[in-house]
Amino acid sequence: MFGKLLAQRKLRQQTGRNSLDLYQQLVTHARSQYFYLAPLNIEDTVEGRFELILIHLFLVDYWLSTDDRHVVLRRTLQETLITDMDRSLREMGIGDMSVGKQMKQVGSALLGRLQSYKAAFDQARDDTETKSKLTEILTRNIIGYEKADAATPLADYMVAQWAALSAIDVVVWKFGDVLFSDPAN
Repeated sequence: MFGKLLAQRKLRQQTGRNSLDLYQQLVTHARSQYFYLAPLNIEDTVEGRFELILIHLFLVDYWLSTDDRHVVLRRTLQETLITDMDRSLREMGIGDMSVGKQMKQVGSALLGRLQSYKAAFDQARDDTETKSKLTEILTRNIIGYEKADAATPLADYMVAQWAALSAIDVVVWKFGDVLFSDPAN
């Protein structure tokens, strides 16, 4: 009995370390200068960085969802994002009384983005249709209608990253392996 409890604890600790490593990789990638320069010109603001993190989190989550053995890792990765956002809000000076309200918005944005991006990938029959659906979502949520032309290259980027991720066998993938290709290419 104690052996089973210790094994479960060890697995949870390892999953936590793995999700933190994976989260750091996707945050580092989301901070690439590529996203903040032409043709994308995403605003280098808290909101812009958050949206890029959500895009990369979605891509990893969607990829991990292809194997049922990664359910705990997917959940832990999302929890890592929530913990990091809570910490970041506090570092930015958001008071304890307001953090809960802000975190509710973070959680709502996370859930909404994951669902809408998933729907775009699930419902599309080909890359062109996926890009079209993504362009619409990205225009509404990130880019804004005044700069809607920047949504197409971001949708192209997401589809290309998904193609690269889907080429990696999720079963043989090991932590530390690079998941994202250079966005400038």
